Amino acid sequence: MDDESNLQDKDVNAVLAQESSKLCHILSNQSQSVIMLLYQRMVNDDGWQSKQASSSSNAGSSADLVKSLLDYYRSANAAKCRNFLQSVCMLCEDIPMHLEARLMSVACSEYEQLWSFSTASANVNLLLSRWKRLTDRLVKAVELDRVWVNFRNVNRGRDRPDQTPASADRGFNSAEPDGDYGFSESKVTMETFLRGCKGKVTFLVGQAGSGKTLLMSCLGQQWAKGLGPFPASYLFVFLEFRQLNQLSRSLSLSELLFQHYLPSNRGNNAEKAIVDCLLSNPEKSCWVLDGYDEFLWKIKKHRMPRDVLNLEEPLPVADLISGLLTRQLLPGSTVVVTCRARDIVDFYNLSDKVGELLEWDQNEIKEYVHHFFGVEDRAIGVEATKLLLSSQHLLAMSSLPALCNICCICLKHLLLTDRNASYRSAEDEPRGKATKNKIQTKEMDMQVVEKDKGTEREENETQNAQHSGEREGSQDLTMRTANGELNFSATSAQVPSTLTQVYLTAVAAFLSRLPDQGGGDNRPKAARSSLSMLPTFVQYPSELCELSQVAWKGVEEGKILFMKEDVPETILQLLVKSGLFSQVELRCHDGTLVNAYSFIHLTVQEFLAALRIMTSHKVSDAQLKKRFSLKTRWTTKSDQKTPFTDSLYLYVCGLASPNCTQVLVEVARASGVKGVQNWVQKRQDLVLRLLRPLCHSNTLTGPKLLQLCNCIQESQDYELAQQALRARPTLELRNFRLVPNDIDALAFVVNSAADQAVGLDFGACSMEPECLDALSRCQCIHFLSFHSRKYNDKFAEKLSSILPGFPNLRKLEFSGASLTAAGAKGLASGLQKCCNITEINLSDNNLQDDGIGHVVELFTKLPNLSSVKLGRNNSSLQALNCIVEKMGSCLNILQVYADGVKEVVVTFSKESDAYHLLSFSLLNQKWNKLEMQNLVKSLVNCPALSVLELQNPVQASLVFAGGTENPSSEISKTLCLSCCKLVPAHLERVWQSLRTTSGLTQLNLSSNCLGDKGLKKLLDILPHLDKIQEINASNNDLSMEGAVMLAGALCSHNHLTQVQIRYFLIHLLLFFCYFFYHNENHCYIVRNCSLQQDHLIRLAEIVSNCPSLSKIDFSLDRLDIEEHQFLCSLLPLLPNLTSLRIYPSVFSTELGFCNLNDGVREWRAVIGVSIFLCSMSHCVWSPAAELQVIEALQQSITLQSLCLDCVQLSEGGWTALAQVLKNSNCIRSLRLDEIVKEAGQTEADRMLDLLTVMEGNKQIEEIGLDAWRMSEGGIQQLTHFLPDWKELKIICLSKNFMGDTAGERLLDALKSCIHLRELHLSSNDLGDLTAARMSLVLPSLTHLTVLDISENHLGRDGAAALSTAIRSLKKLTQINLTAVGTSELSLVAASLAECPLIQDVGLGWNGCGDDVALQLSGLLPFCPKLVRIDLECNLIGVSGVETLVKASWTCPSLQVIRLWKNKVPLNEQQRLMLKDRRLTFSST
Repeated sequence: MDDESNLQDKDVNAVLAQESSKLCHILSNQSQSVIMLLYQRMVNDDGWQSKQASSSSNAGSSADLVKSLLDYYRSANAAKCRNFLQSVCMLCEDIPMHLEARLMSVACSEYEQLWSFSTASANVNLLLSRWKRLTDRLVKAVELDRVWVNFRNVNRGRDRPDQTPASADRGFNSAEPDGDYGFSESKVTMETFLRGCKGKVTFLVGQAGSGKTLLMSCLGQQWAKGLGPFPASYLFVFLEFRQLNQLSRSLSLSELLFQHYLPSNRGNNAEKAIVDCLLSNPEKSCWVLDGYDEFLWKIKKHRMPRDVLNLEEPLPVADLISGLLTRQLLPGSTVVVTCRARDIVDFYNLSDKVGELLEWDQNEIKEYVHHFFGVEDRAIGVEATKLLLSSQHLLAMSSLPALCNICCICLKHLLLTDRNASYRSAEDEPRGKATKNKIQTKEMDMQVVEKDKGTEREENETQNAQHSGEREGSQDLTMRTANGELNFSATSAQVPSTLTQVYLTAVAAFLSRLPDQGGGDNRPKAARSSLSMLPTFVQYPSELCELSQVAWKGVEEGKILFMKEDVPETILQLLVKSGLFSQVELRCHDGTLVNAYSFIHLTVQEFLAALRIMTSHKVSDAQLKKRFSLKTRWTTKSDQKTPFTDSLYLYVCGLASPNCTQVLVEVARASGVKGVQNWVQKRQDLVLRLLRPLCHSNTLTGPKLLQLCNCIQESQDYELAQQALRARPTLELRNFRLVPNDIDALAFVVNSAADQAVGLDFGACSMEPECLDALSRCQCIHFLSFHSRKYNDKFAEKLSSILPGFPNLRKLEFSGASLTAAGAKGLASGLQKCCNITEINLSDNNLQDDGIGHVVELFTKLPNLSSVKLGRNNSSLQALNCIVEKMGSCLNILQVYADGVKEVVVTFSKESDAYHLLSFSLLNQKWNKLEMQNLVKSLVNCPALSVLELQNPVQASLVFAGGTENPSSEISKTLCLSCCKLVPAHLERVWQSLRTTSGLTQLNLSSNCLGDKGLKKLLDILPHLDKIQEINASNNDLSMEGAVMLAGALCSHNHLTQVQIRYFLIHLLLFFCYFFYHNENHCYIVRNCSLQQDHLIRLAEIVSNCPSLSKIDFSLDRLDIEEHQFLCSLLPLLPNLTSLRIYPSVFSTELGFCNLNDGVREWRAVIGVSIFLCSMSHCVWSPAAELQVIEALQQSITLQSLCLDCVQLSEGGWTALAQVLKNSNCIRSLRLDEIVKEAGQTEADRMLDLLTVMEGNKQIEEIGLDAWRMSEGGIQQLTHFLPDWKELKIICLSKNFMGDTAGERLLDALKSCIHLRELHLSSNDLGDLTAARMSLVLPSLTHLTVLDISENHLGRDGAAALSTAIRSLKKLTQINLTAVGTSELSLVAASLAECPLIQDVGLGWNGCGDDVALQLSGLLPFCPKLVRIDLECNLIGVSGVETLVKASWTCPSLQVIRLWKNKVPLNEQQRLMLKDRRLTFSST
């Protein structure tokens, strides 16, 4: 093998020596450019440079250059000699076939010989001619090492690629790819990006006009010159999708290659040989597929081939492309595809590399503007740069090369127009001289036209671009002063205020290049100065009509290429001469070349199509509505393929602005519109009407919301902006890239808010630094939130520089981010200048102790702070100690709450008072004894500390320091030692600490292990706690022995006024009072407990010594004979008893009333004299016991409140009860709920009798008749005397079979009950008619606070009527609409915003969707007292809950939002609950 290789090496040099004379003749006849290219390659060779070091000879003529080439390569090594011969065969023309064959046989492999011999020369010429055509008018050279690409390594495991352009390291992204759908980003040059493309499927994405086509053409030009990443020996194929669109029939890959790409007459054998070489050497071919966004078909999975394809098999062109991408054709070949970012979803799992062209930054834009205007136009270039940088729209457009060129032309037109206007106004010479100057200006414009003919493709957009763009001829644009000095000023030039006006000006700039057709502009100067583009539009109105018609037709048909026959000849010439059209060559299916035309950029076509919509009566309102829809930035595989940028509706909104009305009128007049002024106004009004529902919609995603803001900004309608903000006070944006132009649109909307509180919530949105500069224009922001790991210290540093510029900022959230101590320091420096800020949330970062220290320093510098959240920041107890130390100097700290590492919240009072109550809670902390002691030492210096709550403490003394200037008796102090595993022995140490405590008012010892022994120790120290008001000893393993001890304490301790024992001694509370010692009423409450005989005996003994006992509440499981005897024995001993409550109990015949006559008599005597309240709900008794109790009630002359809920009465009981009600005129509250068990005629008669005797009582304030089943007849009877119950405040008529007839009658009767506060009508059969009557009656019941109409049958109309009624209930605190029969409750939810005192809202079990949740989120800022929202068993999804969470910050009183049984997955439930603890997805 080595010998064979050496022989081949010798043959190369030998063949060159033998054929030197022929080669000298052939090379001498080549063009100078070919000779110089070969010579330059030799000059760059290291061997030639070392040889030249010893020789000073320098070739001059072509003959000398050729001689130098041949002399050098004859003595060069074999590899260099082979490369030289390959280049000669590829670049030179008219080489005899036998000579080319011999040269290639020694210089190339078999594949290289066939390819170079057959096609290389033609392909090189094709690529070079294409490059020459594209770069004929470039403003600056294309340099691949200065073009930046965002290089993305594809993670094939993800299903969703990034849908939005990324900002790479120009923005503030953190290193981790947490929000970019499986891509990691890095910024590289185009040259570096292309180096690793060999053998891979590579995608280069970029926006329309970003330079994709120009860069791919540059790649082809480099290959043709033997440069670039692909060797000259490769087969390089450059295919445009716009060319492939012309291929309608099926064809093979070889047909595509030899008939369409490089048609020739080389013969079938040669073509077959090349195909065979392709099959055997696919890795030596490179296929560039440019402009997939223009392809008519989508590459879909179902059409992607699975088997290996035959290169000779005819297939649809889409399947051929699929074969190349899926490696079923030419596996191992290099494939480079250009497309837009939204198209990448079509190639899921096919790409090996993805690169995105980065937009130009300001430096690149300035450089382009400098090159565009050149040295001779430097004065206007400087002013153009100033204007461009001052306009966010121009600056955003200029980030794309093609649009940057358009902006330069637009600016030049603006500055020239302004200069000429200034010149005319200052000129005092005769009109003739002025006319001469005008002609000279037009001549200059004619020169421009000749130099500015269009170039190529949408991205010829790019060729008019990046590097492209046409540059107008140099002119003297300056003016001379009286002294002859040059002077230029553009300060008066009007910069377009919207994107639409930019395009209006741009079109006018292009049209102004046309020769004067004699129309002139004879309007007065005042009219000329109103809009700079108006004179041009007036001069060419009919041309604009036809031009816009061409654009509109293309949009309707999805066409961006126009054949000559598609455009009227006059319009075609106008478009070409003005530069609005560029010319391209298309190869048809038969191989012939034809001319086609396209607008210089797709957005220009879309703008002109929008102009057609707004000026032609031939475009109907329906067609306008069809084209009017907000576009999202998130793309899916199901999206319809279109070559356009989806900007048409944006320009339609811009043309609806009053600033564009005059232009529209002029163009519409030329299109034949009758009554043009009114017609244009109606069309503009239609656009605004289409925007209004979108402004009120609460279902828009972040991208669509941003698009809405752009539309509003284009329309310049502040009323629309205010409507959008009223529907969503907080604008929430998630997971897409933002550019400064987006923030500028947000600023327009936000600044329309006036006094409304507006929030901006950014979640995982990539931003460039310039975005924050634009954000500083949002002057009306009250709430600003950033949460994503993308937001790091660099971002915070930039944010801190703009924070002082927000005068209305009240709340800042920077949570869930990557903030460290360094970033916190910078952020704190900016926040200290925000004097009005009230809330700061920096939770879930990485501040650590030092970072929290920086934030704590803000406490004394921000006087309006109300809360600061610092949880989950990787901090230690030292950070809490830092907060405690600050408590001594920051006098308005109200509460510090720290729950482990999860939550750290500091709350502030609104007034700086050194003696306000201060609460400090440390839960679930990990510390040692030394740390606790250090913390306590710091606490000693907090004179205002009143509540200390600890969990898991070690031994430490807790001392509350009293102040000398403000007596401690005026400060309420609480010590919480719950869940501390305290045993009786620990109480002694606690007491030793408390001995020095001045004024302890609340002591919480719940959830410990004190038992009866510990309770006894606690009761022993009660006399020493002279200011104690409440002790909580719940859940301490007490027995009934402890209950007996508490009864003794109640009687012996003068200040102990109430003992509550509940739930089998689990719940235990002691209440104290220090006023009216001897007359204070004492209460003994025992609920849900079981008392034994010995306990009862001891209780009787103790209570007998407590004559001040005024209230007994025995809510036991069952009142058996022992409890009954105990109760009877107590009653005679309690002269001050005023309240007796027994619930639920059993009085059975087994009690033996015959043996208890004395007790009953005593009981009856006590009731008859002193009882004011008697509650015996849920009691079960025998007829004899029933009679005894009711007869006792008959004797009561003070009875005011009677409750017999769920008590089953006998016939005698009914009669006796009627007598009680007849005799007791003092009864104000009567609760007889559910005392009717059957709905028979007998029961109905009894109910009517009972209602009849109640008629005389006009003092009634509360009546409960739930579940009486009274139906129509009973309601009719009740309504007879309701008008007399003018003091009625509460009425309960649930479960009464009421229909609409009864409901209407009841509401009419309630009109007189003007003091009514609660209306309970649940579980009836009320419908829309009742709701309609409510809308008429409820406004007169101005004191109504509770409305319950759950479990009825309202419809849509009923809900609407109810919403009308609710708006008038200004004192409403609770509304229950559970299971009301309709899901359309969004109007009801919205109406609650008119109820500022609302506390409880129940909308469960209605099937409500996100619309209701969104309406509720809108009312939260207006309901400061709202505590509970019940939305269980509805159809609310994640987006609805997210909206509620985001709005909940405006309602700090909100405690719980019930969301059981909604459309929220379990994993989302957990995530949302971590986000807001107030959410609950459980049934309890």
